[in-house]
Amino acid sequence: MRRSSTWLSTIVWPSWRPRSVCCSWPSVSCAAASRRIDANRLRAQIGFPDGTPAAVTEEAADRLERAAFAVAKKLSPPGKSIVELVNTTVGQVVAAGEVGPDARAGGSHVAGVNVELVEAEQREVTSEQFISEWRKAAGDFPGIDKLVFGTENIGPGGKAIEFKLLAPSDEEGVRQLEAAVERCKEWMAQYPGVIDIDDDSRPGKWEYQVRIKPRAEAMGVSLGDLAATIRSSYYGEEVMRLQRGRHEVKLMVRYPREERRSLATLDEVRVTGPDGTQRPVSELADVTIVRGYNEINRLGQKRSITVIADIDVATSSLTSSQVTGDMARRLMPGLLEEFPLVRVRWEGEQEQTKESLDSLAVGFVVATFAMFVLLTMEFKSYFQPLLILAIIPFGCAGAVFGHALMGMPLTLFSMFGLVALSGVVVNDSIVLIDFINARVREGKPLRQALREAGCVRFRPVFLTSITTIGGLSPLLFETSFQAQFLIPMATALAFGLATTTLLVLVLVPVMYSFFGTSAREEHEEEYDAGTTAGSSADPDEAEREWLPDHLREPVAR
Repeated sequence: MRRSSTWLSTIVWPSWRPRSVCCSWPSVSCAAASRRIDANRLRAQIGFPDGTPAAVTEEAADRLERAAFAVAKKLSPPGKSIVELVNTTVGQVVAAGEVGPDARAGGSHVAGVNVELVEAEQREVTSEQFISEWRKAAGDFPGIDKLVFGTENIGPGGKAIEFKLLAPSDEEGVRQLEAAVERCKEWMAQYPGVIDIDDDSRPGKWEYQVRIKPRAEAMGVSLGDLAATIRSSYYGEEVMRLQRGRHEVKLMVRYPREERRSLATLDEVRVTGPDGTQRPVSELADVTIVRGYNEINRLGQKRSITVIADIDVATSSLTSSQVTGDMARRLMPGLLEEFPLVRVRWEGEQEQTKESLDSLAVGFVVATFAMFVLLTMEFKSYFQPLLILAIIPFGCAGAVFGHALMGMPLTLFSMFGLVALSGVVVNDSIVLIDFINARVREGKPLRQALREAGCVRFRPVFLTSITTIGGLSPLLFETSFQAQFLIPMATALAFGLATTTLLVLVLVPVMYSFFGTSAREEHEEEYDAGTTAGSSADPDEAEREWLPDHLREPVAR
């Protein structure tokens, strides 16, 4: 028993120690969201205020294109370029894989530059490194609304940092909402590595806003009457339709072209009241020139503005969970207290990751319970299935150690691998325990059954695991773009299986020896029935004949 306790302390402590060390490394964080996958298609999207001439936008797009070629020349090896194609569009921007208001934008004020790199195995520069250098080479653009660099969005997830601020649609609510958005953007700009800070509240074109005076309402003139008169004056009012052959021609009545081309005549537009009196617009309403919104978004009958940002993983070690967690802890309580009408809703990468991890946790519990039920039916015991499932935490520790050894963070696909690993690592324990039960059922002593299990089942256990790990090894070192999704999953499976293969041959016999008394008593009657009364056969004789010389123990005579 003392020897078994020594083995157990020797095995358990090293298996848990790497896990505690790996979990303390900054690069290994279970809260990390999805790993940045190296992409071949990069994009830069620039947007000016609505109404900007196309010539200004085209000049900015040419500057982005020249910066992309300069970075390609800088990072490419001699005699070979890592850029295959550069495409520039002005007036229409489509972000592949993106959703939301910025997925498709049109107008003379937007432009985009798309860069296609060679395959990942043909270059030593990652897409994030290229984007970081591209952003530096492009520099600043005065007067822009936004400038975003990124890759095509592939797979689940969203923006690295994304949240919505909500407020009522009245004047005070909109004022607080806009002030809160600016405060959040200023706060995020303080984090090193947080880039492309933006929101979806775009300023629109200059417009005339008409607010009717109380005096006009007393006269019976409504805002609808005022708006209809102004529309008829500039756009026209249909009075009749003329038949010209097979077609009908609308006859519109409106102000002459010279008066319609000048907004100075707006104050002179006459509005007819209920009493038939015509009064100028300036007498009935207040007209102000303001800049409206390009679009207005609402969620749950409240005005919403989405704030987004990205993280430059090439120059910063921050993760999105660290930034959003710090904002939720330090910024949001004071912000919501200062602006009581504003509410926050976290979205993007954090929301998608949380939903995926919650569903994975439920699936893992269901799968573990199903394995327990099946093992209970097979072994007719409630304890032995727990003994088999006890190896799962050690497999998870090996998977975490493998991620630290490979220098990659835990991702959502790593979680998929851990769930799959829980169903694979129990196979070796099942093989050993089934063999031990068979030997005990035959009447052999427990200590002999444990030794035989380790010797006889070593080769099947080892070969099963080594063939699985060997099959996953090519995927671990694959550099192609398509394989980047599966590498974290393969890492979890390979290293978790390698760890449990080494531990299960020691841990399962040791734990069985500690808690296997019930199994031994269960089969004791079968052993006694197989032993003749008065037999002087030594129960350890078979052990000494079967085991190798160095494993045999002398029997005291």
